[in-house]
Amino acid sequence: MSLRTAPGPHQGARVLVVDDERGLRELLSYGLGQAGFSVRTVADGSAAFPVLRDWAPDVIVLDVMLPGRDGLTLLPEIRGLTTAPVVMLTARTELDEKLAGFSAGADDYVGKPFDLEELVARLRTLLRRPRIEQHETLTYADLTINAYMRTAFRGNRRIELSPREFDLLRVFAEHAEQVLTRSQLLDLVWGSIATSFRTPSKRSFRFCAQRSTAANA
Repeated sequence: MSLRTAPGPHQGARVLVVDDERGLRELLSYGLGQAGFSVRTVADGSAAFPVLRDWAPDVIVLDVMLPGRDGLTLLPEIRGLTTAPVVMLTARTELDEKLAGFSAGADDYVGKPFDLEELVARLRTLLRRPRIEQHETLTYADLTINAYMRTAFRGNRRIELSPREFDLLRVFAEHAEQVLTRSQLLDLVWGSIATSFRTPSKRSFRFCAQRSTAANA
């Protein structure tokens, strides 16, 4: 992991690092701090939740292989507390694990070992996304989406969606009456991971497109 990076946009953005490797926590605390971020680090999920509630990080770096409850198990609970983007750290490269992480609400994956400059670039890309206000809602026909609570209703009936399917449905509502290409959808929903994660998204696109079409019926 390289420590060559420089301050850039989003000075002072709060980054929470959850990783059980003390040496890596120290390196990330120093390296991300040099890049202009405000950094807090914890070793496991039980220590992460108080920081999430009290410090409200802007972005989270979460290790997959944590002691006790792993990162994939923690992610749904984290999503219940914050809409801050989550970058998963993993030494494993299995596609099934990545798919599980994206389905649970991860925004990006970085494999270990990694270059700090790449992680910083990914964090800055995620931070450029508009933040969701607590009471922000989107409506189209009889479809109502609460972007903060991550719920969707057609009339009074709740639509059950995975985290990534919700993101797709929200994009469709935000761009109602517009024709979006598949590449545009990938960029809007998956951002910096789009180029390496294209094929597995077809089923989710079809799933959400059906719901968006049904909302207009």
